[in-house]
Amino acid sequence: MSSALIFSAVSTAGESNSNECYQLFSSADYADARTQCQELAELGDAKAAFLLATMYYQALGTEEEDQRGLFWDKVAAEKGHPESAYRLGLAYQLGQGVSQSNSQARHWYQQAALAQHARAQKLLASMFETGAAGEKDQVRAYQLYLKAARQGLVGAQLKVGTMLLEGRGVAANRASAQHWIRKAADAGNANAQVAMGVILAEIDPADSLNWYRRSAEQGNALALQNLALVYYAGQGVEADHMKAAELAQQAIDAGNSEASSLLNLIRLETEQQKVVELQAEKQLLLRQIRQSIPDNGSGEQQLLLATLSVDRGLTQASQVQEAEPASAESGASDAKLSDVADTLSETARSEDLSSQDSVSQASELPSDKPYVLADGWVMGQPATHFTIQLLYGTDEAGILTYIKKYKLPSDVRYYRTMRGTDLYYVLVYGNYSTVAAAQEAVADIPASVRDGLWIRKFRRLQEFYVMPES
Repeated sequence: MSSALIFSAVSTAGESNSNECYQLFSSADYADARTQCQELAELGDAKAAFLLATMYYQALGTEEEDQRGLFWDKVAAEKGHPESAYRLGLAYQLGQGVSQSNSQARHWYQQAALAQHARAQKLLASMFETGAAGEKDQVRAYQLYLKAARQGLVGAQLKVGTMLLEGRGVAANRASAQHWIRKAADAGNANAQVAMGVILAEIDPADSLNWYRRSAEQGNALALQNLALVYYAGQGVEADHMKAAELAQQAIDAGNSEASSLLNLIRLETEQQKVVELQAEKQLLLRQIRQSIPDNGSGEQQLLLATLSVDRGLTQASQVQEAEPASAESGASDAKLSDVADTLSETARSEDLSSQDSVSQASELPSDKPYVLADGWVMGQPATHFTIQLLYGTDEAGILTYIKKYKLPSDVRYYRTMRGTDLYYVLVYGNYSTVAAAQEAVADIPASVRDGLWIRKFRRLQEFYVMPES
């Protein structure tokens, strides 16, 4: 009887001290809490040891962080406290305050996981998934992720959905996968939101777009890239290449280097579209020029009209510049329109053929380069004659490929000239005394390249010609 009374008194005193330890900690009176909790921790109270470890870790009531937190966490963990076991496992896995040890990390995670500690279950699952636990076990990893997911751990929910989608550690089940991924996405997980966007891309483009947007608003680099693709392709939204480019750049800035290829593609297509628009503008201007020339106009005007009326659909703005300067009778407006047409044509032609540029390195006519003309050749041609210009640029291999690809006549030739500090090469065909003769010769050129032809007067080519330096 006496022993029982003594035991009861000790138990009551312990409970009183325990409550005081917790209350002091809860009220942020850490100096007194540390004293009270240490007394209890030394008596084996797991929660008091956990709170004492927390105060040491976070320098609560102490001047600086104290590694004694690990000691008291171990005391608490050995007494079955799951949060201390989890923290101890994390310390061993990261090597913080202790020597890094995956086996020790696994041991403590397992202890916490058995007590249904969700984060410990997730980290232990990850160790089995990657093999860090000493063995790879996808089935066990899935089971642990599922336990954590059922407790509401968002990261584990995404993992469960991913493994169900891929059929890793469990039979693939798209419906169940979508269920778990959606739960994580609804909880705000940016990666889960991207995954939902991917899953719904073919089923429900509008909802897919919504998930991409929600993830992108959080700065998710993959979501930004996928959103850029949506606007580029016009999938579920009106195509908007400018917005697509902005999103691709944001993805790159967020660390997604793979978005660089998409951004380059968007920029290239945008430039190509500009060329198309420029060509359309050029054709409109040419029609305006033709309409402005009266049927009974001057000789110079008639030459211009003939040049602009090339058969077989050839209406190159560059042909305008081949006419002689307008006479007083033709008026300043015609000359001004011709200047504008020249500018448009030069710009459009340069951009349109930038991928098919050509270069020559020889000044003679070597047998292995039968298409090359000697430097200065163009200056020896009659200034009033015409030729058909096919191409110009900076890549010799490109021009030879062009000749072969379109099966051009065997007597086409190209010559070298300088533009600024760059060496350029011009591919031409024939020498004709009149525009009409040049127009007739167009029939010798394959139909597939006729829309790109220029009938040019040698005088203009000579004005632009610069003798190559070497």
